[in-house]
Amino acid sequence: MRHRPSFQALLLTLALAACGGTDPRPVVLGEDECGYCRMEVTDARFAAEAVARTGRVHVFDSIDCLAGYARGAEPGAIAALWVTDAEAPGTFVAAEAAGYLKDSALRGPMGATVAFASPEAARSAQAKYGGSLIGWDAILADTAAHTASHGAH
Repeated sequence: MRHRPSFQALLLTLALAACGGTDPRPVVLGEDECGYCRMEVTDARFAAEAVARTGRVHVFDSIDCLAGYARGAEPGAIAALWVTDAEAPGTFVAAEAAGYLKDSALRGPMGATVAFASPEAARSAQAKYGGSLIGWDAILADTAAHTASHGAH
């Protein structure tokens, strides 16, 4: 006997497919444009992405631009935020799980924040690059303060 899927199961499958995934996509250097400052993305060490609930991927040339975008997004519009591990270009890490250095010798194109695979990796990188350890929540708060005092990009 052959089992036929119910109409509800079919609708659920279609709805889930329409929402898209939450995974990042490879950045195309020299072609992708930052979704915040509109500069061309040219350095894989600092690229970041926001995946909308619709599945659309927004690419950014820096963590600071990603944070500015995230702060201005409608509540619930973003499904996932991704940053690149500066020591492994092309490797994305969930923004909330990454470790960050601010004001180090290694600086992104639009700001002073760089990401690493974990807070422990950022702590190790601090010995090489200097700077201050910072978390994602502090980056969002710092972006808000910068935007208020200097205006958006």
